[in-house]
Amino acid sequence: MRDVRRWRGLTVLGLVALGTVLGSGCTTLRAGLRKLLVVEVRPRAEGEYRFASEGSVRPRVEVVNGAPSESADDALSIYQKLALLRPEDPLVRFHLGKAYLERGLLDQAIFELDMATSLDPKRVEGFVLLGRALRLKGQYDLAIAKLRAATLLDPSSVDALIELGICWDQRGFYERARHAYRQALRLRPKDPDIYNNLGVSYLYEGDVENALKHLKKAWELDPTNPQTNNNLALIAARRRQYDLAFEYFARAHGVAIAHSNVGYLLLRDGELEKAIAHLREAVRLRPNSLRALAHLESALRLSGRVAEAEHVHAQYLKAQSAAALSSAPPPDR
Repeated sequence: MRDVRRWRGLTVLGLVALGTVLGSGCTTLRAGLRKLLVVEVRPRAEGEYRFASEGSVRPRVEVVNGAPSESADDALSIYQKLALLRPEDPLVRFHLGKAYLERGLLDQAIFELDMATSLDPKRVEGFVLLGRALRLKGQYDLAIAKLRAATLLDPSSVDALIELGICWDQRGFYERARHAYRQALRLRPKDPDIYNNLGVSYLYEGDVENALKHLKKAWELDPTNPQTNNNLALIAARRRQYDLAFEYFARAHGVAIAHSNVGYLLLRDGELEKAIAHLREAVRLRPNSLRALAHLESALRLSGRVAEAEHVHAQYLKAQSAAALSSAPPPDR
C-alpha cells in the first residue's frame, strides 16, 4: 500500500514538473507569436496592369560592402556556409537573404532579411529588400512597416519609396501611393518606372486620362519598357483600338504573344472572326502555346466550327503533354 501511495506521489510531482516546463515553453511561444502576428487585410487582386519595380528582384542600390566576387550561382552556397560560421553577422545574413530573394525563395529571404535588420537596424537596403520580399509574398501591411522604416533611415531612398507606392496601391490607398511616387520622382525626375507606376495608380482608380498622361511620359523616356508598353496596350484595347494595342504588345512581348493577347481581348469583346485570325497567327508562330491554343479552341466553338475546335483541342493536349514531359524531373537511377 505504501508503494502504491509513493508511486502516486511521484506521478503527481512529475505531472506538476511537466506542466511547469510546458507552461514556460508556451509562454515563450506566445511571446514569439506576438512579435510575428500582423493583422492582414486581404489585398485587392493584382490586375492586368503591371507595376515597374525591379523585375529581376535586384535592388537598384548595389550593396558591395564585403560582397564576394564569385558568380551568383556560388553566392547562395557561400553565404549559407558563412551563416553557419558567423550566425550573428548582419552582413552575412543580408547577403544570404538577398541571394534567396533573387531566386524567388521568399520565405527564406524574409527570415534572413528580418534577422539582418534585427542585427543591424540601420541598414537601409536590408529594410528595402525585406519590404520587397514581403510585398511579393502579399503581406502588404508588414511590407509597408518595413519600408517606412527604410524611409525614416534614409528619406532619399528611391527604391523604398517605389516599393512603398506599390504596396499602398495594392491596399487601395491610391493617394498615399502617388504621394510616395511623387517623392521618388523629385529625387529621380527622369525615371520611366516611376511614371509607369503613377499611371497604373490612376488606372486602378479609373482615371484613364491621367493614367495615359503618365504612361506616355514613361514611354517617351523609355520606349522599350515592357511594363509601360503592356499597360498602354491594355488601355488601347479597352478603347477598342486593337491595332494600336497590337503594336504596344509586340514591343512588350514580341509578335507571337501580341497576336495571342489581342486575339484573347477580341474574343472577350465578342469579335470572333478577328479573334480567330489573330489566334491562328499566334499558333502558327508558336505551335505549342497553350494559352493561344486554348483561346483559339474557345473562339472556334463559339463560332460553331466544332470540327476545327476538336482538331485544335487535340493539338492542345499534345502540347500540354510535351510541356509536362519537358518539366518533369529526371527519373531516379
